[in-house]
Amino acid sequence: MRDDFHQDVKRTLAARAGHKCSVCTKSTSGPGGESAVALSDGIAAHISAASRKGPRFDPSLSQERRRSAENGIWACTQHGREIDSDKSTFSADVLRGLKRIREDAAAKDLQRLPDAMDPSAKLVELPFVQTTYKLFELIEGQSYGFRTTCSLRDLLRAGEAPSRVIDLAAEVVAGVWNDHPNVAAFLSTLLSNNLDLWRPSASLIAKLHQLCDSAIEADDWTRVAQAEPLAFALGAKGAPDVHARLLERLITNPKWRKADVSRVREYYGTVGNEIASIVRHWRDPFRQGLLRANDVARLMDLLLSADGTFSPLANHALVDLLAQHAKVLVEHGQADSAHKVAELLDALKFKRPANQALQPTSRVQRAGKTKGNRRSARG
Repeated sequence: MRDDFHQDVKRTLAARAGHKCSVCTKSTSGPGGESAVALSDGIAAHISAASRKGPRFDPSLSQERRRSAENGIWACTQHGREIDSDKSTFSADVLRGLKRIREDAAAKDLQRLPDAMDPSAKLVELPFVQTTYKLFELIEGQSYGFRTTCSLRDLLRAGEAPSRVIDLAAEVVAGVWNDHPNVAAFLSTLLSNNLDLWRPSASLIAKLHQLCDSAIEADDWTRVAQAEPLAFALGAKGAPDVHARLLERLITNPKWRKADVSRVREYYGTVGNEIASIVRHWRDPFRQGLLRANDVARLMDLLLSADGTFSPLANHALVDLLAQHAKVLVEHGQADSAHKVAELLDALKFKRPANQALQPTSRVQRAGKTKGNRRSARG
Protein backbone atom coordinates (compact mmCIF):
# COMPACT_ATOMS: atom_id res chain seq x y z
CA MET A 1 0.00 0.00 0.00
CA ARG A 2 1.21 3.51 -0.91
CA ASP A 3 0.00 6.64 0.81
CA ASP A 4 -0.07 8.78 -2.32
CA PHE A 5 -1.06 12.46 -2.38
CA HIS A 6 -4.53 13.51 -3.46
CA GLN A 7 -4.77 15.97 -6.36
CA ASP A 8 -5.69 18.90 -4.11
CA VAL A 9 -2.49 18.31 -2.04
CA LYS A 10 -0.40 18.28 -5.22
CA ARG A 11 -1.98 21.54 -6.35
CA THR A 12 -1.29 23.08 -2.94
CA LEU A 13 2.38 22.02 -2.96
CA ALA A 14 2.86 23.41 -6.49
CA ALA A 15 1.23 26.72 -5.61
CA ARG A 16 3.15 27.15 -2.35
CA ALA A 17 6.41 26.62 -4.26
CA GLY A 18 5.39 29.21 -6.85
CA HIS A 19 5.32 26.43 -9.46
CA LYS A 20 9.11 26.12 -9.25
CA CYS A 21 11.31 23.21 -8.30
CA SER A 22 12.37 23.35 -4.65
CA VAL A 23 15.79 21.97 -5.59
CA CYS A 24 16.83 23.89 -8.73
CA THR A 25 14.07 26.60 -8.85
CA LYS A 26 13.26 25.69 -12.47
CA SER A 27 9.73 26.64 -13.52
CA THR A 28 7.46 23.59 -13.58
CA SER A 29 4.60 24.94 -15.71
CA GLY A 30 4.19 26.99 -18.86
CA PRO A 31 2.39 27.35 -22.19
CA GLY A 32 2.22 24.60 -24.75
CA GLY A 33 2.32 24.93 -28.51
CA GLU A 34 -1.33 25.95 -28.76
CA SER A 35 -3.16 28.69 -26.92
CA ALA A 36 -5.34 26.24 -24.97
CA VAL A 37 -2.49 23.91 -23.97
CA ALA A 38 -0.41 24.17 -20.77
CA LEU A 39 2.61 22.00 -19.98
CA SER A 40 3.64 20.71 -16.56
CA ASP A 41 7.02 19.38 -15.49
CA GLY A 42 6.45 19.06 -11.75
CA ILE A 43 6.08 16.28 -9.20
CA ALA A 44 4.85 16.22 -5.62
CA ALA A 45 7.54 14.11 -3.89
CA HIS A 46 7.35 12.58 -0.40
CA ILE A 47 9.71 13.74 2.32
CA SER A 48 8.90 10.56 4.28
CA ALA A 49 8.26 7.76 1.80
CA ALA A 50 4.75 6.75 0.78
CA SER A 51 5.51 3.07 1.53
CA ARG A 52 7.66 1.12 3.97
CA LYS A 53 10.30 0.24 1.39
CA GLY A 54 10.73 3.83 0.22
CA PRO A 55 13.43 6.32 1.27
CA ARG A 56 13.17 8.11 4.63
CA PHE A 57 10.07 6.13 5.69
CA ASP A 58 8.83 7.21 9.13
CA PRO A 59 6.60 4.56 10.78
CA SER A 60 5.48 7.06 13.43
CA LEU A 61 3.49 9.07 10.87
CA SER A 62 -0.18 8.33 10.48
CA GLN A 63 -1.60 7.65 7.03
CA GLU A 64 -3.28 11.07 7.09
CA ARG A 65 -0.03 12.94 7.86
CA ARG A 66 1.93 10.90 5.30
CA ARG A 67 -0.55 12.03 2.61
CA SER A 68 -0.64 15.65 3.79
CA ALA A 69 1.09 18.68 2.27
CA GLU A 70 3.26 18.79 5.38
CA ASN A 71 5.04 15.62 4.13
CA GLY A 72 5.40 16.78 0.54
CA ILE A 73 7.86 18.86 -1.49
CA TRP A 74 7.34 20.21 -5.00
CA ALA A 75 10.08 19.52 -7.55
CA CYS A 76 10.72 19.29 -11.26
CA THR A 77 10.38 15.82 -12.79
CA GLN A 78 14.10 15.11 -12.67
CA HIS A 79 14.62 16.07 -9.02
CA GLY A 80 11.27 14.62 -7.98
CA ARG A 81 12.33 11.22 -9.25
CA GLU A 82 15.69 11.55 -7.49
CA ILE A 83 13.92 12.39 -4.22
CA ASP A 84 11.57 9.38 -4.51
CA SER A 85 14.26 6.98 -5.69
CA ASP A 86 15.23 4.08 -3.39
CA LYS A 87 18.83 5.27 -3.79
CA SER A 88 18.04 8.88 -2.89
CA THR A 89 20.78 10.81 -1.12
CA PHE A 90 18.41 13.53 0.13
CA SER A 91 17.82 13.45 3.90
CA ALA A 92 14.47 14.45 5.42
CA ASP A 93 16.05 17.51 7.06
CA VAL A 94 17.58 18.66 3.78
CA LEU A 95 14.27 18.31 1.97
CA ARG A 96 12.41 20.25 4.67
CA GLY A 97 15.03 22.99 4.43
CA LEU A 98 14.77 23.18 0.62
CA LYS A 99 10.99 23.29 0.89
CA ARG A 100 11.08 26.15 3.42
CA ILE A 101 13.55 28.18 1.33
CA ARG A 102 11.45 27.80 -1.85
CA GLU A 103 8.18 28.71 -0.11
CA ASP A 104 9.77 31.76 1.54
CA ALA A 105 11.03 32.93 -1.85
CA ALA A 106 7.61 32.35 -3.42
CA ALA A 107 5.98 34.39 -0.65
CA LYS A 108 8.35 37.32 -1.31
CA ASP A 109 7.70 37.14 -5.06
CA LEU A 110 3.97 37.22 -4.39
CA GLN A 111 4.25 40.36 -2.26
CA ARG A 112 6.63 42.17 -4.62
CA LEU A 113 4.25 44.37 -6.62
CA PRO A 114 5.52 46.18 -9.74
CA ASP A 115 5.30 49.63 -8.11
CA ALA A 116 7.36 48.38 -5.15
CA MET A 117 10.19 47.57 -7.54
CA ASP A 118 9.79 50.71 -9.63
CA PRO A 119 7.75 53.56 -8.12
CA SER A 120 7.49 55.26 -11.53
CA ALA A 121 5.08 52.49 -12.59
CA LYS A 122 2.44 54.34 -10.57
CA LEU A 123 2.65 57.36 -12.84
CA VAL A 124 0.56 55.73 -15.58
CA GLU A 125 -2.41 56.45 -13.32
CA LEU A 126 -1.81 60.22 -13.47
CA PRO A 127 -4.40 61.06 -16.17
CA PHE A 128 -7.12 59.36 -14.12
CA VAL A 129 -6.47 61.07 -10.78
CA GLN A 130 -9.61 62.50 -9.20
CA THR A 131 -8.49 63.59 -5.70
CA THR A 132 -5.62 65.46 -4.09
CA TYR A 133 -4.95 62.46 -1.85
CA LYS A 134 -4.48 60.15 -4.84
CA LEU A 135 -2.19 62.64 -6.57
CA PHE A 136 -0.06 62.97 -3.44
CA GLU A 137 0.12 59.17 -3.19
CA LEU A 138 1.35 58.90 -6.79
CA ILE A 139 4.03 61.58 -6.46
CA GLU A 140 5.39 60.73 -3.01
CA GLY A 141 8.53 58.62 -3.38
CA GLN A 142 9.06 59.43 -7.07
CA SER A 143 12.52 60.34 -8.33
CA TYR A 144 12.51 64.10 -8.94
CA GLY A 145 14.34 64.52 -12.22
CA PHE A 146 14.16 65.80 -15.78
CA ARG A 147 13.18 62.45 -17.32
CA THR A 148 10.40 61.87 -14.80
CA THR A 149 8.86 65.33 -15.24
CA CYS A 150 8.99 64.93 -19.03
CA SER A 151 7.20 61.60 -18.69
CA LEU A 152 4.62 63.26 -16.43
CA ARG A 153 4.01 65.96 -19.00
CA ASP A 154 3.44 63.41 -21.76
CA LEU A 155 1.14 61.30 -19.61
CA LEU A 156 -0.79 64.33 -18.43
CA ARG A 157 -1.44 65.67 -21.90
CA ALA A 158 -2.51 62.27 -23.19
CA GLY A 159 -5.36 62.21 -20.67
CA GLU A 160 -8.91 63.44 -21.13
CA ALA A 161 -8.85 66.12 -18.41
CA PRO A 162 -5.27 67.43 -17.97
CA SER A 163 -6.44 70.76 -16.52
CA ARG A 164 -8.20 68.93 -13.68
CA VAL A 165 -4.95 67.22 -12.71
CA ILE A 166 -3.02 70.51 -12.86
CA ASP A 167 -5.59 72.19 -10.62
CA LEU A 168 -5.26 69.32 -8.15
CA ALA A 169 -1.46 69.69 -8.28
CA ALA A 170 -1.71 73.33 -7.21
CA GLU A 171 -3.98 72.39 -4.30
CA VAL A 172 -1.53 69.70 -3.17
CA VAL A 173 1.36 72.20 -3.30
CA ALA A 174 -0.55 74.54 -1.03
CA GLY A 175 -1.42 71.74 1.37
CA VAL A 176 1.97 70.01 1.72
CA TRP A 177 4.35 72.96 1.38
CA ASN A 178 5.74 72.68 4.91
CA ASP A 179 5.44 68.96 5.64
CA HIS A 180 6.39 67.41 2.29
CA PRO A 181 8.78 69.78 0.46
CA ASN A 182 9.83 67.13 -2.09
CA VAL A 183 6.25 66.59 -3.23
CA ALA A 184 5.69 70.36 -3.34
CA ALA A 185 8.82 70.81 -5.47
CA PHE A 186 7.78 68.04 -7.86
CA LEU A 187 4.29 69.42 -8.36
CA SER A 188 5.49 73.04 -8.58
CA THR A 189 7.67 71.95 -11.49
CA LEU A 190 4.66 70.21 -13.03
CA LEU A 191 2.77 73.50 -12.78
CA SER A 192 5.58 75.54 -14.33
CA ASN A 193 5.83 73.05 -17.24
CA ASN A 194 2.09 73.10 -17.99
CA LEU A 195 1.04 76.69 -17.42
CA ASP A 196 -1.30 76.70 -20.40
CA LEU A 197 -3.46 74.12 -18.60
CA TRP A 198 -3.63 75.91 -15.25
CA ARG A 199 -6.64 78.07 -14.42
CA PRO A 200 -6.06 79.09 -10.77
CA SER A 201 -8.53 81.07 -8.71
CA ALA A 202 -7.52 84.39 -7.20
CA SER A 203 -7.65 82.90 -3.70
CA LEU A 204 -5.33 80.04 -4.61
CA ILE A 205 -2.87 82.43 -6.27
CA ALA A 206 -2.86 84.49 -3.08
CA LYS A 207 -2.20 81.45 -0.90
CA LEU A 208 0.64 80.16 -3.08
CA HIS A 209 2.06 83.68 -3.30
CA GLN A 210 2.14 83.88 0.49
CA LEU A 211 3.93 80.52 0.83
CA CYS A 212 6.54 81.40 -1.76
CA ASP A 213 7.00 84.92 -0.42
CA SER A 214 7.44 83.65 3.14
CA ALA A 215 10.37 81.47 2.05
CA ILE A 216 12.02 84.44 0.37
CA GLU A 217 11.40 86.84 3.24
CA ALA A 218 12.76 84.30 5.75
CA ASP A 219 15.83 83.83 3.51
CA ASP A 220 15.06 80.10 3.58
CA TRP A 221 17.28 79.06 0.67
CA THR A 222 16.70 75.39 1.55
CA ARG A 223 13.26 75.73 -0.08
CA VAL A 224 14.59 76.87 -3.43
CA ALA A 225 13.46 73.62 -5.11
CA GLN A 226 9.87 74.54 -4.24
CA ALA A 227 10.09 78.31 -4.51
CA GLU A 228 11.86 78.63 -7.88
CA PRO A 229 9.36 76.72 -10.08
CA LEU A 230 6.40 78.05 -8.09
CA ALA A 231 7.61 81.67 -8.39
CA PHE A 232 7.94 81.18 -12.14
CA ALA A 233 4.41 79.77 -12.36
CA LEU A 234 3.02 82.64 -10.28
CA GLY A 235 4.85 85.16 -12.44
CA ALA A 236 3.19 83.71 -15.51
CA LYS A 237 -0.22 83.90 -13.83
CA GLY A 238 -0.16 87.57 -12.91
CA ALA A 239 1.99 87.71 -9.75
CA PRO A 240 5.36 88.90 -11.13
CA ASP A 241 6.64 90.51 -7.93
CA VAL A 242 7.44 87.26 -6.13
CA HIS A 243 9.26 85.98 -9.22
CA ALA A 244 11.31 89.17 -9.45
CA ARG A 245 12.34 88.92 -5.79
CA LEU A 246 13.36 85.29 -6.12
CA LEU A 247 15.34 85.97 -9.30
CA GLU A 248 17.20 88.75 -7.49
CA ARG A 249 18.09 86.32 -4.68
CA LEU A 250 19.37 83.73 -7.13
CA ILE A 251 21.63 86.31 -8.80
CA THR A 252 22.98 88.17 -5.77
CA ASN A 253 22.84 85.69 -2.89
CA PRO A 254 25.50 82.91 -3.00
CA LYS A 255 23.51 80.56 -0.75
CA TRP A 256 20.40 80.74 -2.89
CA ARG A 257 22.36 80.32 -6.12
CA LYS A 258 24.43 77.43 -4.76
CA ALA A 259 21.30 75.62 -3.57
CA ASP A 260 19.57 76.16 -6.91
CA VAL A 261 22.60 75.04 -8.89
CA SER A 262 22.86 71.85 -6.83
CA ARG A 263 19.18 71.14 -7.39
CA VAL A 264 19.36 71.84 -11.13
CA ARG A 265 22.42 69.64 -11.68
CA GLU A 266 20.72 66.76 -9.92
CA TYR A 267 17.46 67.43 -11.76
CA TYR A 268 18.92 67.47 -15.29
CA GLY A 269 21.54 64.79 -14.70
CA THR A 270 23.98 66.16 -17.28
CA VAL A 271 25.31 69.58 -18.25
CA GLY A 272 24.18 68.89 -21.81
CA ASN A 273 20.57 68.49 -20.71
CA GLU A 274 20.81 71.68 -18.67
CA ILE A 275 22.21 73.79 -21.52
CA ALA A 276 19.71 72.39 -24.02
CA SER A 277 16.88 73.32 -21.67
CA ILE A 278 18.23 76.85 -21.16
CA VAL A 279 18.42 77.40 -24.92
CA ARG A 280 14.92 75.97 -25.40
CA HIS A 281 13.57 78.19 -22.64
CA TRP A 282 15.12 81.29 -24.23
CA ARG A 283 13.36 80.58 -27.51
CA ASP A 284 10.03 79.73 -25.90
CA PRO A 285 7.49 82.36 -27.06
CA PHE A 286 5.39 81.69 -23.96
CA ARG A 287 8.08 83.24 -21.76
CA GLN A 288 7.37 86.94 -21.71
CA GLY A 289 8.77 89.80 -19.66
CA LEU A 290 11.08 88.94 -16.80
CA LEU A 291 10.29 85.22 -17.22
CA ARG A 292 12.73 85.23 -20.14
CA ALA A 293 15.60 85.82 -17.71
CA ASN A 294 14.66 82.94 -15.43
CA ASP A 295 17.82 80.92 -16.25
CA VAL A 296 20.29 83.75 -15.70
CA ALA A 297 21.73 82.38 -12.43
CA ARG A 298 22.28 78.96 -14.03
CA LEU A 299 24.14 80.53 -16.93
CA MET A 300 26.31 82.40 -14.44
CA ASP A 301 27.20 79.15 -12.72
CA LEU A 302 27.93 77.33 -15.98
CA LEU A 303 30.43 79.99 -16.99
CA LEU A 304 32.01 80.20 -13.55
CA SER A 305 32.45 76.44 -13.25
CA ALA A 306 33.43 75.69 -16.87
CA ASP A 307 37.18 75.17 -16.22
CA GLY A 308 37.87 74.31 -19.84
CA THR A 309 34.76 72.17 -20.25
CA PHE A 310 33.50 74.19 -23.20
CA SER A 311 35.22 75.04 -26.45
CA PRO A 312 35.97 78.74 -27.12
CA LEU A 313 33.00 78.88 -29.48
CA ALA A 314 30.67 77.38 -26.85
CA ASN A 315 32.02 79.80 -24.24
CA HIS A 316 31.30 82.77 -26.50
CA ALA A 317 27.79 81.48 -27.21
CA LEU A 318 27.05 81.17 -23.49
CA VAL A 319 28.47 84.66 -22.84
CA ASP A 320 26.20 86.10 -25.53
CA LEU A 321 23.21 84.31 -24.05
CA LEU A 322 24.03 85.58 -20.56
CA ALA A 323 24.35 89.13 -21.90
CA GLN A 324 20.91 88.84 -23.50
CA HIS A 325 19.47 87.66 -20.20
CA ALA A 326 21.06 90.66 -18.51
CA LYS A 327 19.42 93.00 -21.01
CA VAL A 328 16.04 91.54 -20.08
CA LEU A 329 16.82 92.31 -16.43
CA VAL A 330 17.55 95.93 -17.31
CA GLU A 331 14.44 96.28 -19.45
CA HIS A 332 12.27 95.14 -16.53
CA GLY A 333 13.69 97.27 -13.77
CA GLN A 334 16.29 94.86 -12.37
CA ALA A 335 19.31 97.13 -12.86
CA ASP A 336 21.11 95.94 -9.70
CA SER A 337 20.88 92.32 -10.76
CA ALA A 338 21.97 93.24 -14.29
CA HIS A 339 25.00 95.04 -12.83
CA LYS A 340 25.93 91.86 -10.93
CA VAL A 341 25.83 89.92 -14.18
CA ALA A 342 27.89 92.61 -15.91
CA GLU A 343 30.56 92.28 -13.23
CA LEU A 344 30.78 88.57 -13.95
CA LEU A 345 31.03 89.17 -17.69
CA ASP A 346 33.89 91.61 -17.07
CA ALA A 347 35.66 89.15 -14.78
CA LEU A 348 35.50 86.32 -17.33
CA LYS A 349 37.47 88.43 -19.85
CA PHE A 350 36.79 86.19 -22.83
CA LYS A 351 38.46 87.08 -26.13
CA ARG A 352 35.85 87.25 -28.83
CA PRO A 353 36.35 86.53 -32.59
CA ALA A 354 36.50 89.63 -34.76
CA ASN A 355 33.15 88.91 -36.41
CA GLN A 356 31.41 88.92 -33.01
CA ALA A 357 31.55 92.59 -32.17
CA LEU A 358 28.96 92.54 -29.41
CA GLN A 359 30.24 93.98 -26.13
CA PRO A 360 27.61 92.73 -23.68
CA THR A 361 29.16 94.05 -20.50
CA SER A 362 29.40 97.69 -21.54
CA ARG A 363 25.93 97.64 -23.09
CA VAL A 364 24.39 96.18 -19.98
CA GLN A 365 26.19 98.65 -17.75
CA ARG A 366 25.14 101.64 -19.87
CA ALA A 367 21.54 100.45 -20.02
CA GLY A 368 21.49 99.88 -16.27
CA LYS A 369 22.87 103.33 -15.50
CA THR A 370 20.42 104.98 -17.91
CA LYS A 371 17.50 103.15 -16.34
CA GLY A 372 18.68 104.08 -12.87
CA ASN A 373 19.08 107.77 -13.81
CA ARG A 374 15.58 107.84 -15.25
CA ARG A 375 14.13 106.40 -12.06
CA SER A 376 16.02 109.03 -9.99
CA ALA A 377 14.69 111.85 -12.19
CA ARG A 378 11.15 110.57 -11.83
CA GLY A 379 11.61 110.32 -8.08
